[in-house]
Amino acid sequence: MTNPTGWFRRFINSLHHLPFAKLFRYAVVGLTLNLLGYLVYLAVTSLGLSPIATVSIFYPLSVLAGYLAHRRHTFQQKVQTLDKITLGRYIMAYAAGYLINIGLIQLLYGELGYPHQLVQAGAILIVAIFLFVALNFFVFKERLHDQ
Repeated sequence: MTNPTGWFRRFINSLHHLPFAKLFRYAVVGLTLNLLGYLVYLAVTSLGLSPIATVSIFYPLSVLAGYLAHRRHTFQQKVQTLDKITLGRYIMAYAAGYLINIGLIQLLYGELGYPHQLVQAGAILIVAIFLFVALNFFVFKERLHDQ
Protein backbone atom coordinates (compact mmCIF):
# COMPACT_ATOMS: atom_id res chain seq x y z
CA MET A 1 0.00 0.00 0.00
CA THR A 2 1.33 3.43 -0.88
CA ASN A 3 1.51 6.33 1.52
CA PRO A 4 -1.50 8.61 0.82
CA THR A 5 0.46 11.70 1.80
CA GLY A 6 3.52 10.74 -0.22
CA TRP A 7 2.48 12.84 -3.22
CA PHE A 8 2.06 15.91 -0.99
CA ARG A 9 5.49 15.39 0.59
CA ARG A 10 7.14 14.99 -2.83
CA PHE A 11 5.37 18.12 -4.11
CA ILE A 12 6.46 20.23 -1.12
CA ASN A 13 10.03 18.93 -1.26
CA SER A 14 10.26 19.74 -4.98
CA LEU A 15 9.74 23.43 -4.20
CA HIS A 16 13.00 23.99 -2.30
CA HIS A 17 14.85 25.53 -5.27
CA LEU A 18 12.27 28.20 -6.11
CA PRO A 19 12.75 31.86 -5.13
CA PHE A 20 10.77 32.50 -1.97
CA ALA A 21 10.52 28.72 -1.61
CA LYS A 22 10.03 28.81 2.15
CA LEU A 23 7.18 31.31 1.84
CA PHE A 24 5.58 29.22 -0.92
CA ARG A 25 5.89 25.99 1.12
CA TYR A 26 4.41 27.83 4.11
CA ALA A 27 1.50 28.98 1.95
CA VAL A 28 0.80 25.50 0.56
CA VAL A 29 0.96 23.79 3.96
CA GLY A 30 -0.92 26.64 5.63
CA LEU A 31 -3.67 26.82 3.02
CA THR A 32 -4.22 23.09 3.29
CA LEU A 33 -4.40 23.10 7.09
CA ASN A 34 -6.43 26.31 7.29
CA LEU A 35 -8.94 25.22 4.67
CA LEU A 36 -9.59 22.04 6.63
CA GLY A 37 -9.74 23.99 9.89
CA TYR A 38 -12.11 26.59 8.48
CA LEU A 39 -14.46 23.90 7.17
CA VAL A 40 -14.50 22.29 10.62
CA TYR A 41 -15.11 25.75 12.15
CA LEU A 42 -18.09 26.38 9.84
CA ALA A 43 -19.55 22.93 10.49
CA VAL A 44 -19.23 23.14 14.27
CA THR A 45 -20.53 26.71 14.58
CA SER A 46 -23.49 25.79 12.36
CA LEU A 47 -24.36 23.18 14.99
CA GLY A 48 -24.65 25.95 17.59
CA LEU A 49 -21.29 26.08 19.36
CA SER A 50 -20.08 29.67 19.81
CA PRO A 51 -17.25 30.94 17.59
CA ILE A 52 -14.89 31.51 20.53
CA ALA A 53 -15.57 28.06 22.00
CA THR A 54 -15.05 26.45 18.59
CA VAL A 55 -11.72 28.19 18.06
CA SER A 56 -10.67 27.36 21.64
CA ILE A 57 -11.38 23.66 21.13
CA PHE A 58 -9.87 23.20 17.69
CA TYR A 59 -6.93 25.63 17.84
CA PRO A 60 -4.73 23.24 19.89
CA LEU A 61 -5.32 20.48 17.33
CA SER A 62 -4.31 22.79 14.51
CA VAL A 63 -1.21 23.80 16.48
CA LEU A 64 -0.07 20.17 16.69
CA ALA A 65 -0.81 19.47 13.01
CA GLY A 66 0.92 22.71 12.04
CA TYR A 67 4.01 21.95 14.12
CA LEU A 68 4.49 18.59 12.49
CA ALA A 69 3.82 19.85 8.96
CA HIS A 70 5.79 23.10 9.16
CA ARG A 71 8.78 21.60 10.95
CA ARG A 72 9.15 18.94 8.31
CA HIS A 73 7.89 20.53 5.10
CA THR A 74 8.06 24.31 5.38
CA PHE A 75 11.22 24.83 7.40
CA GLN A 76 12.70 21.40 6.57
CA GLN A 77 14.13 20.70 9.99
CA LYS A 78 16.34 17.61 9.86
CA VAL A 79 16.06 16.82 13.56
CA GLN A 80 14.16 13.58 14.11
CA THR A 81 13.83 13.96 17.88
CA LEU A 82 11.60 16.47 19.60
CA ASP A 83 13.48 19.72 20.05
CA LYS A 84 12.13 21.17 23.32
CA ILE A 85 13.41 24.69 22.63
CA THR A 86 11.82 24.78 19.19
CA LEU A 87 8.59 23.29 20.50
CA GLY A 88 8.47 25.82 23.35
CA ARG A 89 8.97 28.71 20.94
CA TYR A 90 6.36 27.22 18.62
CA ILE A 91 3.82 27.04 21.44
CA MET A 92 4.57 30.66 22.40
CA ALA A 93 4.09 31.83 18.80
CA TYR A 94 0.81 29.97 18.46
CA ALA A 95 -0.39 31.18 21.86
CA ALA A 96 0.11 34.73 20.58
CA GLY A 97 -1.71 33.75 17.38
CA TYR A 98 -4.58 32.36 19.45
CA LEU A 99 -4.88 35.62 21.38
CA ILE A 100 -4.91 37.60 18.14
CA ASN A 101 -7.62 35.29 16.75
CA ILE A 102 -9.82 35.46 19.85
CA GLY A 103 -9.30 39.22 20.11
CA LEU A 104 -10.43 39.74 16.53
CA ILE A 105 -13.54 37.59 17.06
CA GLN A 106 -14.38 39.36 20.30
CA LEU A 107 -13.95 42.82 18.81
CA LEU A 108 -15.32 42.41 15.31
CA TYR A 109 -18.05 39.85 15.99
CA GLY A 110 -18.80 40.31 19.68
CA GLU A 111 -18.62 44.10 19.86
CA LEU A 112 -19.15 45.37 16.31
CA GLY A 113 -21.52 42.67 15.06
CA TYR A 114 -19.74 41.56 11.88
CA PRO A 115 -20.59 37.99 10.71
CA HIS A 116 -18.31 35.58 12.56
CA GLN A 117 -17.72 33.58 9.37
CA LEU A 118 -16.09 36.61 7.71
CA VAL A 119 -14.26 37.61 10.87
CA GLN A 120 -12.74 34.14 11.21
CA ALA A 121 -11.74 34.06 7.53
CA GLY A 122 -9.94 37.38 7.97
CA ALA A 123 -8.43 36.28 11.27
CA ILE A 124 -6.96 33.20 9.60
CA LEU A 125 -5.13 35.43 7.12
CA ILE A 126 -3.90 37.90 9.76
CA VAL A 127 -2.72 35.14 12.10
CA ALA A 128 -1.05 33.29 9.21
CA ILE A 129 1.03 36.35 8.33
CA PHE A 130 1.97 36.88 11.97
CA LEU A 131 2.89 33.20 12.34
CA PHE A 132 5.05 33.08 9.21
CA VAL A 133 7.18 35.90 10.60
CA ALA A 134 7.29 34.32 14.07
CA LEU A 135 8.09 30.83 12.79
CA ASN A 136 10.71 32.04 10.33
CA PHE A 137 12.58 34.41 12.64
CA PHE A 138 11.88 33.05 16.12
CA VAL A 139 10.91 29.37 16.08
CA PHE A 140 12.71 27.69 13.18
CA LYS A 141 15.43 30.28 12.70
CA GLU A 142 18.82 29.10 11.53
CA ARG A 143 21.18 28.65 14.43
CA LEU A 144 24.66 30.08 13.86
CA HIS A 145 26.42 26.86 14.85
CA ASP A 146 24.25 24.83 12.43
CA GLN A 147 25.37 26.76 9.32
